[in-house]
Amino acid sequence: GLLECRCCRYLRTARACCQLVGALLAALVLVCSSVSYGSPGGYTGVPSLGGIYYYQYGGAYSGFSGADGEKARQLDQRFYLLKLPIARAAMAVGGSLMVFSCLLILAGVVRLPWHFPAWLILECILDTVVAIGLVPALYYFFHHLQEAYNSSVCKEREQLYQSKGYQGFRCSLHGAEIAAGLLGCVAVMAYLLSAGLAVKGYRTVCKLKQKPGQV
Repeated sequence: GLLECRCCRYLRTARACCQLVGALLAALVLVCSSVSYGSPGGYTGVPSLGGIYYYQYGGAYSGFSGADGEKARQLDQRFYLLKLPIARAAMAVGGSLMVFSCLLILAGVVRLPWHFPAWLILECILDTVVAIGLVPALYYFFHHLQEAYNSSVCKEREQLYQSKGYQGFRCSLHGAEIAAGLLGCVAVMAYLLSAGLAVKGYRTVCKLKQKPGQV
């Protein structure tokens, strides 16, 4: 089939599979990070969805009105602005890693490592740098998120919603943020494995070039 094509045979290799996994993980990190970026959230953000969400979380409740409603709106907006920089940074990292992995796959498909074996050494270095760089990036991600959740804005927002009987606005990491962190940890291992496979590929290419009859 398609994978029997000379240009696409690379996709059957372990290194290509590892790079495809890296691209998928980066895309998932991008999606999970966008949850915090897309909407101010909270009570004032949900009714804009319309339909059943409006009646379940907005129009069917009369808990917020007047000053309380305005205060909830302001707290939602301030909390959203607290999380916005880290959400943007996480999305930028996820998008950059996805492009990086796709470029490595493209280089393998056009057989760049075969024509220029030194590319595999560069690939190994880049994979290692990315893997090591993700460690402080993950620390930065969780550290700044925790700062936002420990802020007075979040605490006041949580108390306001709880006083009206609304749940789900606790000052703690939510599922998408935890998933983004876990995916980042798996990506570290994927890029380290890809670096090791690049070294192995370099040795294989050098051996084959020394013995053309085995190519």
